[in-house]
Amino acid sequence: MATAAEKKRIVEDFLKRCNDYSDNKLRNYRASLTGADDEQDLAIQDRISHWVAYRAFNEHAIMELKGSELDDWFDDD
Repeated sequence: MATAAEKKRIVEDFLKRCNDYSDNKLRNYRASLTGADDEQDLAIQDRISHWVAYRAFNEHAIMELKGSELDDWFDDD
């Protein structure tokens, strides 16, 4: 059985991979802004804001995992 520290590391690694994915999505959306008309630009900016928020949430969770704030989530009791 995995320890709480091992479980936290697994979740942290997963969230980091999610952020790598979101970084790629953000790069693609930002690149697609070039040549977009006003309506497309607004839709792309909306998607960008969602991915930025998603990434920020993951970063916040990663910081909490590095501390003890979420330790009770990983207890087997």
